Amino acid sequence: MLVCVAALFGVVMFSQSANGGGAPKFSSAYTNLKSQCKAIAKGVAQGDDMPLRCAGYGGYEVRIDFSAASSHLGVQSARGNSEDRIALADQPLDYNVKRKVEWRLAGGKPFAVIFRVDKAKADLDPAEMWRPENKTGESLLVKGLKGHERIDFEVDANSPNANAKAREMSDRAYTEGR
Repeated sequence: MLVCVAALFGVVMFSQSANGGGAPKFSSAYTNLKSQCKAIAKGVAQGDDMPLRCAGYGGYEVRIDFSAASSHLGVQSARGNSEDRIALADQPLDYNVKRKVEWRLAGGKPFAVIFRVDKAKADLDPAEMWRPENKTGESLLVKGLKGHERIDFEVDANSPNANAKAREMSDRAYTEGR
């Protein structure tokens, strides 16, 4: 009987090690948008802002495109395939000079991003919405990458332990979706 229990225990331990065992190890990596972004091409057409390509992880990059009044953040394949772009948020034009993107990793592979955004009064013209007097607060957005699109949360950036809450939400959603 003892031999059977020991053998069964060995099979359970082997199956856990074969599938990576239990919960994945979660970690974070960061892209500093101020220092890790480069213009997509040299030179700038007059009146246009050159899109930015920013460092990423696991085959992804952050891409920032511009319109007259906003930065348009997204994540896409580092191979430049914009067809698989995941839209993140529209933000003020100077977003990239003051922010970072946190990449949530499971077993070293990215599955979500966490980033801080400015919130503005609703129903404003884009030219008006990013003025300081129209700012209503900040949030942390949690967005899942390809295959993890169900991860889509918002945390009030002023709530206690906001960053820890955002990480916990992303990690729990990853674990529950496996």
